[in-house]
Amino acid sequence: MSDHNPKEPNINTLSTDLTELILSSLPIPPLLRASSVCKLWHSLISSPTFTPPSLSHPWFFLFGLHNTSSRNNQSFAFDPLSNSWFRLPPLDDSSSSSFLGSTGFLFTTTPKFSYTPVLKSSWRLTSPLKYSRVNPLLGVFHDGSSGVRSFKFIVVGGVRFIGGLVDIEDRLAVEIYDPNHDSWELCPALPADFRSGNSSQSLSSALLKGKFYVFGIYSCFVSSFDLQKHVWSEVQTLRPPGVIFSFMISCNDMLVLAGMCNAPSGPSFNLWRIDEKTMEFSEISLMPQSLLYSLVDDEEDDKFASLKCVGMSNLIYVFNEEYHQRYPACLCEISADNGKCSWRRLPQLPSPVNKFHKVISFCSTVSLTRIFHREHEPPRPMYY
Repeated sequence: MSDHNPKEPNINTLSTDLTELILSSLPIPPLLRASSVCKLWHSLISSPTFTPPSLSHPWFFLFGLHNTSSRNNQSFAFDPLSNSWFRLPPLDDSSSSSFLGSTGFLFTTTPKFSYTPVLKSSWRLTSPLKYSRVNPLLGVFHDGSSGVRSFKFIVVGGVRFIGGLVDIEDRLAVEIYDPNHDSWELCPALPADFRSGNSSQSLSSALLKGKFYVFGIYSCFVSSFDLQKHVWSEVQTLRPPGVIFSFMISCNDMLVLAGMCNAPSGPSFNLWRIDEKTMEFSEISLMPQSLLYSLVDDEEDDKFASLKCVGMSNLIYVFNEEYHQRYPACLCEISADNGKCSWRRLPQLPSPVNKFHKVISFCSTVSLTRIFHREHEPPRPMYY
């Protein structure tokens, strides 16, 4: 006999639609565990049509690359809803110095350009770039000009090498790739103002309302490329008082500048909202001082120089790309309702953590089906 009282609710008696609705309210790690409860739950959760709201929150991806041994490469992803890290299979490509990431894709630019969706590891080689380069800016945007919504890649700037030397005559090339036709379109070059630093190491970028913004992390030059008209705007200078370096990010359908300042009260990490029409700025938040100093070694003279920043949707991540503190990070969540900002420290990366020569980081939403159906692996949770 069953001990169950038929007058009490039983999840086994719920309709499939209601069960799916309940499961969709869970963050990713509990979902992965729930998928092993029974065949029905696994079928619902692993279905391509299952899209819980948690998937709309951008994850923070951190790929650590070792120059001499790919066995020391490590890859991690942070889920902000569950406040948890995932350990991912490491990158093992021999051209690790050319890896980049942007909005759901990983790229390698040399010796040839190729890409793969995040969490899928199914690389696709493209036709050759007209101007091959290392460390360009990369953007992924949706194009509906042909009546069919599809994605394209924009590749901007980067360092070109000829005979092992930097090409000082580089045209700061801009190219757009169409995956449907495997074709590259050469576009007007990046304005010459950016020539002194034209790679992703000295520039940041943001996509907003059909424009690809390029911003000098140290120079504070800014210009935007119209993705439909293929023209660059006039170069302007966007330098809030006291700023040392800063990054441009697209958040909550607005441009945000995030960077270090020498303020009268001491060093600070600030967020400014940028009016994309006038390029005027207004401060929206300061990182708490205790949180800022928890990301750095207090004894170093240039302790803030290794701070980097990425963001997407309503989240901005700030992290230290130096090894000695195991790459600490924090995030700021910007409320879509009232614009208020809340800061918090991320938990430490899961041990062991290797020493990396290069760190690649970006934000992206994720596909649950890619978590369940990893190529060459049985469906299994990746949560640690």
